[in-house]
This record gives sequence, structure tokens and C-alpha cells, in this order.
Amino acid sequence: MALSAPLVALSGVSSTTATFFRCLFALPILVILARTRERGHRPTPAARRRHVLAGVLLGVDMVLWSEAILSVGAGVATALVNVQVVLAPLAGLLWFGERPPRSFWLSIPVMLAGTALAGGLADGGAAGSDPWYGTVMAVLAGVAYAGYLILLRRAGTDGGGRTTMLATATAASASVGGLSGLFAGNLDVTPPASALLWLFVLAVTGQVLGWLLIGKALSALPASGGSAVLMLQPAAAILFGAALLGQWPTPLQLAGCALVVAAVGAVSFLGRSSGNHQHRPVPGPDELGRDRPREPVTGLL
Repeated sequence: MALSAPLVALSGVSSTTATFFRCLFALPILVILARTRERGHRPTPAARRRHVLAGVLLGVDMVLWSEAILSVGAGVATALVNVQVVLAPLAGLLWFGERPPRSFWLSIPVMLAGTALAGGLADGGAAGSDPWYGTVMAVLAGVAYAGYLILLRRAGTDGGGRTTMLATATAASASVGGLSGLFAGNLDVTPPASALLWLFVLAVTGQVLGWLLIGKALSALPASGGSAVLMLQPAAAILFGAALLGQWPTPLQLAGCALVVAAVGAVSFLGRSSGNHQHRPVPGPDELGRDRPREPVTGLL
């Protein structure tokens, strides 16, 4: 997954073009896998609607994140998008009425400071052309990413399985990339062959293998173990960005990325210590009114 941002940058295409083609190339692979691995397990209409919504959120995330990569650099954009773990409790507070753990509130100033430093706003050291714009795009991408991960966790209880969900979500994401590109006027339907090659590699690694492995890991690993492994992604993305693209972060940017990762880790680890460690699915809209114990959203990621 850490290779995704450098591959987007190496393709040299617009954010909507990258989103459209990475999903388009991944879709037939996912459809074949879903038919092979999950034959006879069809999602219900309500589950399929959730899968489409997840794909819309993932498509928005990829378009905004690709914008951030071009504006603030591949490694820094990947670090910033991980604010989704801190932003998810806000969704839980507004949607499910759940109270975030104390670590969440303590992490907010650390997260804001780290975001500003990582985006190169303090020293003008951003690798991209527009650090302010790129930082905002990465944070908004993190909001959409948080929604997608919540629905990904919910897919564990839906008929059809995670591969079927990912295939449906990828089709919806391709539609988001294509429609937003047509609206913005920056969709290139005939990119160079070199760009298509990078996007095909991105589709196989990040869109297919990466998401299938993450979906499997979230259910197979202990909660703290899964969170710890996912923390490697922003650090590895910064190293790949430096090695493949020559985007070397400044010391202040590295300090900001460290603050972002520390805040995400604090919310992920400390938030679990005060709650129930059992895995329960995110409730559907028809269940929100029922009087029952609720699990913090941070425990679902």
C-alpha cells in the first residue's frame, strides 16, 4: 500500500485519471476472484447499497489523495491521510452518539500541529507545488477514507464477502473518478503507455492485493497488532517517495509526520484499553434506534 502514492506520482496523470484507470484495471481481476472465491454468496440489496456507498467514499478518497500527492508530495500525503483514525470518532459521536476516549481529545492539538509541519507549512519545504492545498486535500481524503473503513468492517457481516464488496466498491470508485474528471475537465482517456503501465501496477498492488490483504488482516490480527502494522504505511511511503521520486522531506516535515503517526497510534492503542475488545459490526441505519451497548468507532478500525 505504501507504494501507491509513488506510483500515482510516477504515472504523471491527473488525480481523476489515476483513480479511473487504477479501478478500471482492478475491476476484472476482482470480479473473477469474487466469482471464484464467493460463488453462491450474494449480498442482500441493502448490503449492496452499502458496498456502493463504500465505493463512492473510496473514490472520493482516491481523487482527493491523488490531488494531495501532486501538491504536497507522495510520502507526506500518505502520512496526512492517516488522520482518518482520529477523525472516525467524530463520525461515531455525530452518527452513533458514542463518546470518544480521552486519548482522542488529547490527540487533536498534536494532530493539528503535526499536519501543519508535515505539509511543509512551517518552512515551505513541501515537495509539491501547493502545500496548503495539498494538506487540505489529504485531510479531506482522510475523512472519506474513515467512512470507507467503517463500511469495510461492516462488510464482514454482509452476504457476499469482502471480495464481492471490494469489486462493487471498485466499480463505484471508477465511476466517481470518471464523472469527477469529466466535470473538472481533467480526465485523460488516452494517457501515454508508460502512465498506463504504472497505473496497471498500481491496480494489481494497491487496489487488489493491498485491499484484499488489509480486509483479511483486520479480521485475523489482534486489534493492536493490526493498528501497529498499518502505522508502517506512512513511514514506508516517505522512504519510497524519497528513493523513487527524490522527494526528501525536511527535518520539520519528518517531525510533523512523526507527530501524526504518534497521534494516530495513541488513539488506536489507548482508545482500546478503556473499551470492550470484542469485535462487533457497525450497526446499520435500522439498528441505530435500538437501546444496546455501543462500541467506540476507534475499536472498529
